[in-house]
Amino acid sequence: MNKVIAINPTQDFKARSRQVLDNPAQRKNFRGAMDFLQAKRRAQFPDQEELQGLRELGSQIRRYSLANLPRLLEQLESNLIAQGVQVHWAQTPAEANAIALGIARRVDAKRIIKGKSMVSEEIGFNHAMEAAGIEAFESDMGEYIVQLAGEAPSHIIMPAIHKTKQDIARLFADEVPGVTYTEDVDALIQIGRRVLRRKFADADIGLSGVNFAVAETGTLCLVENEGNGRMCTTVPRVHIAITGIEKVVEKLEHLPPLLSLLTRSATGQPVTTYVNLISSPRKQGEKDGPQEVHLILLDNGRTQAYADAELRATLQCIRCGACMNHCPVYARIGGHAYGTTYPGPIGAIVSPHMLGLESTYPLAFASTLCGACNEVCPVKIPITDILVRLRNEAQARPESDDASLRGSGAARRTTVSAVWRVWSQVYSKQGLYKVASWFMSRGRALSPSEQGAWTRSRTPLVPAPRRLRDLLKDRPE
Repeated sequence: MNKVIAINPTQDFKARSRQVLDNPAQRKNFRGAMDFLQAKRRAQFPDQEELQGLRELGSQIRRYSLANLPRLLEQLESNLIAQGVQVHWAQTPAEANAIALGIARRVDAKRIIKGKSMVSEEIGFNHAMEAAGIEAFESDMGEYIVQLAGEAPSHIIMPAIHKTKQDIARLFADEVPGVTYTEDVDALIQIGRRVLRRKFADADIGLSGVNFAVAETGTLCLVENEGNGRMCTTVPRVHIAITGIEKVVEKLEHLPPLLSLLTRSATGQPVTTYVNLISSPRKQGEKDGPQEVHLILLDNGRTQAYADAELRATLQCIRCGACMNHCPVYARIGGHAYGTTYPGPIGAIVSPHMLGLESTYPLAFASTLCGACNEVCPVKIPITDILVRLRNEAQARPESDDASLRGSGAARRTTVSAVWRVWSQVYSKQGLYKVASWFMSRGRALSPSEQGAWTRSRTPLVPAPRRLRDLLKDRPE
């Protein structure tokens, strides 16, 4: 059921993008979905003064949390352990999967039911469990659909946003035993619900993500709309939560502003349907809840971002997806074109820390730098500034002070560097500039008709027949 999705943006990003651009139906579907989500968000923030104040508060909370991250992580671990939660640390995806697999083997687990978790997508959890002979089954409806189709999520909030109801109807008819083709949306939801309900009862382990972890109380906060997250964390006898180390906040009072920003920015809801706060396994006398709760805290490049004052802002992200919904590039090519777990503007600035700049630098250039992502980010991440920084890093000399990321200089080409050195010399010396501009204006007929990426959608650049300095000389006094 789980197909391995190759992550190779460097080689395949342009080809994948063109494939979507050549599909008018898919482009229309994405455009319609993005317009719908933008309208829902706008309706939730009618008061711009309130919105900007809430964004500033959310940004301050996230920046404060990151400034105190080492202390808060230690406090979180201490309080969780005191309440009976077992805390594990993983530096890499392989370590995180090994920890989860060790837990599964210890309890002789055969089935894992999963709530929505982008970090589990990040580490390839389903594939790792499948390789070990353990079924990992998605219970979020969107995640269930893409898992059934053998695909990766195309959006961090709405995994199956690229699917039409006709696509889902065909998928269910082909893959779910005993199901006939129907385009009735309510009927399709009921089909998924019947399948998933049986899985909750049969699962040995429930796996979830974590939206926020509260250090002072040792609390894991999960938000959702379908109730599957609550089922995953209460019905199976073991609950494993997995999250990035950046998701910690200090106090419970920090949650309401972030939750308000998250739900209104993500799906245009005033509040999410379920807010789950988990602080311990089942206690004596309680009738439900897991016997064991585990938390896996994942690094996977986050400490690299944390160590850099500018790039640390990427860790402020609360995974709302608003930047994707408003990005003119994402709206045209969708999530799969990016080839990474996190697509869109946030994926372009997060993925280099996880996969290396050598594998992801094309994504930094897949932006108009229009600033729409900056304007809607609920915690005010300067996404375009970071994109420019990553572009510079991709072109930097590996031995220079500008190269601080893994894979810096991956986009640097000797020929291009030589051209820019010549350009720099010409434009920094007045005499050379005069001579060069004279030859360019007189030899304009020799301008090439093919000028790389520029002429794929634009007319060729041709120097003017006369230089500005020549025109100024002819002006009457």
